[in-house]
Amino acid sequence: MRQTSAVSETIARVAALVSRHLPAVPEAMAGRVRFEQLASIQRLTPVMMVANIVNAQLVFLAGLGGPHRLTLLVWAGVVTAYAVLGLYGWLSARRRKSAKNTVSARGARRVAMQTGLLGALWGVLPYVALRDAGTQMSMLIVALTAGMIGTGSFALLTLPMAALAYTTPLVVGSLLVLLTSHDPILLALAGLLIFCYLVVGLSCLSHAKVFVDRLVAGDELERQKQVVSLLLSDFEEGSSDWLWEVDATGALTYVSERMAEAAGVSRDDLLGRVVGGLDARMAEAPEGLASTLAGLLADQKAFRDVVVSVTVGGEIHWWALTAKPIHDLDGVFAGFRGVGADVTQARKDQERITRLAHYDVLTGLPNRLSFLQALGGAWDGKGQTSGCAVLCLDLDHFKGVNDSLGHPIGDALLVEAAGRLRACVGEAGIVTRLGGDEFAVVVQGDLEPSALGALAQAIVDALALPYALNDHHVSIGASVGIAVAPADADDADTLLKNADLALYRAKGDGRGAYRFFEATMDVWAQERRALEIDLRSALRNDELKLFFQPLIGAKGHEITGFEALLRWQHPRRGLVGPDDFIECAEQWGLICKIGEWVLHEACRQAAAWPAPLKVAVNLSPNQFAAGDLVDQVRTALRESGLEPSRLELEITEGLLLRDTAGTLDQLRALKDLGVRIAMDDFGTGYSSLAYLWRFPFDKIKIDRTFVAEMSGNPAIADILRTITLLGRTLNLEVTAEGVETAEQASILEDMRCDHFQGYLFGRPMPIADIPGYLLENMAQQLRRGPTGDDVAQAAVS
Repeated sequence: MRQTSAVSETIARVAALVSRHLPAVPEAMAGRVRFEQLASIQRLTPVMMVANIVNAQLVFLAGLGGPHRLTLLVWAGVVTAYAVLGLYGWLSARRRKSAKNTVSARGARRVAMQTGLLGALWGVLPYVALRDAGTQMSMLIVALTAGMIGTGSFALLTLPMAALAYTTPLVVGSLLVLLTSHDPILLALAGLLIFCYLVVGLSCLSHAKVFVDRLVAGDELERQKQVVSLLLSDFEEGSSDWLWEVDATGALTYVSERMAEAAGVSRDDLLGRVVGGLDARMAEAPEGLASTLAGLLADQKAFRDVVVSVTVGGEIHWWALTAKPIHDLDGVFAGFRGVGADVTQARKDQERITRLAHYDVLTGLPNRLSFLQALGGAWDGKGQTSGCAVLCLDLDHFKGVNDSLGHPIGDALLVEAAGRLRACVGEAGIVTRLGGDEFAVVVQGDLEPSALGALAQAIVDALALPYALNDHHVSIGASVGIAVAPADADDADTLLKNADLALYRAKGDGRGAYRFFEATMDVWAQERRALEIDLRSALRNDELKLFFQPLIGAKGHEITGFEALLRWQHPRRGLVGPDDFIECAEQWGLICKIGEWVLHEACRQAAAWPAPLKVAVNLSPNQFAAGDLVDQVRTALRESGLEPSRLELEITEGLLLRDTAGTLDQLRALKDLGVRIAMDDFGTGYSSLAYLWRFPFDKIKIDRTFVAEMSGNPAIADILRTITLLGRTLNLEVTAEGVETAEQASILEDMRCDHFQGYLFGRPMPIADIPGYLLENMAQQLRRGPTGDDVAQAAVS
């Protein structure tokens, strides 16, 4: 037991010493390395055991004539028996064929002990055979020992501790005998034996290192292959990309399942097909690459994100391909390997984004960006142009339709107008929508003024035709401004600016017309800009004033109230009438603030008049659209102390186009406050009998144009007579505007008109003139000798 323990301890020390000269093995694969080492030894075990049996028999036969034949017989029998046991163990291991592929360190040490024991059996041979042996026998023993060292080392090469455990006893036993023989030949053989041992030992360690490195590298390579395989599998399962590979002829040698799905065929149908046979055509390629897919493959250069179009199921699909060339061990081109992806949806999305960037979503017309590109294309790199024209236009009264009937109707109107505009222009130019109700046309063909004027007039006429939109009948118009290059501008920006100026002038001249750009328009536009700046400061500087025109009762010509009329006391222009700035105030978004000031100021002034004199205030449709008109009226009445029944609010028929629930609700809310509602300029717009009962009116006002022409036109007189009769029937008061002669007053009085307003009875006057006017009116009535009722009424006034 002690000897066994000593041998084990010695082997463990030898193993530790040897392990320090071997490469480090990861702990996770140490058992597998030992398994491979022992498997390599096991393959040569039969050869080694047979060699031991044969050599043991040779030694015994050689020593039959010597003095140690009995000892050699016993030794040969023990060696042969041990070798037979080794063969038996080898056969048993072959039959078991365990599924385990690892060996513990203890199992490796056990093998080393077994080989060490065999080596010890051969190590005692010199003691047995070399004592009193002749030179020939000694040389034979040494030769056999050297042979067994070589054979054992070769068989145990992969496990250094087993090889050393086997060869070391052989060498030690032989050297002890040879070095003590004092025979020069045997001493020389001892030196040769030492040299052989060292060479074998170093070779064993070196080979074992190579063996272990190869196993570790192989295991790492296998692990990497598994990782790569797993990544590729995950890539193909979870990614939209797919893998492909072609040989040097362009034939597909590998196709992933996802690529087959993208191509709409099976993998077997794709394998072996030449890429050119897929009907793939280059759609996009980075600069410098071949223009065809076949040429791209023939160049044998790596490429990335090359887009090709492929017909799949009768539809065009786009693939993005990336690949690099592969070469064999001799550096010969072997094909391409790469990835691909179906980018059809991404390409469609990009095309949609591009279209959204260049086309208006609502009308389908090119947008402002496309307009600027088309306009810029009329100039070359040197800033020269062969000529082009720009027609800028917008829809007159579109905002009123959009605000009153709602955005869906407004959008439908824009679509219909765009269609008419496109049909009207045809191939003569490019129609674009700049935004809102603004459109533009770029013309690069016939630039003759007559042709451009005819085109502009056709546009105005086409857009002025009535529109039928979801049971609504709408009429609008259009104004057009025209600028021509190079006559009107040297660059695109100036040309657009001048076309805008011409449009601005067309709108300022009454809308529904077209104007060519003129140099004086720039000055006019600057004046308009200066007017806007002045008007914005007019409220802050207290430059707005109210004038009042009297309203006269038709029977006794008594004063029933005044209409508040706005004037602008400009510091340089003097007194400016409303016709010169009210429309501009609406365009510039100032009318709501101005209207609120007028409402408060009129109520404040009227509160100081004797009751029951009323004050009439005109309202803008924009004040209704703002949504806070009712609160403004309520506040104005509260702050001024004016009785609500003395406030009369006048609206135009244009507001009636805004037949929305919001407008009707506001009118009813105003009536609930106790104020009176009057329809101004009745008969000039879109009058309808339905308006007179759907809206809570108290009065209708006949426009001055009817009064001015009724004397010489019996038809108009009949219309006025009908209107007054309608007013009496619907219990509405009727006021005639623009009464300038006594004849007109007499006719209107016969028609039983309720109130007069006009220069015959008084012009608009400042607030300071009202007391004098009231006294003068009272004196006139007294001079006429009024009745008792008239006197009473005058006294009240």
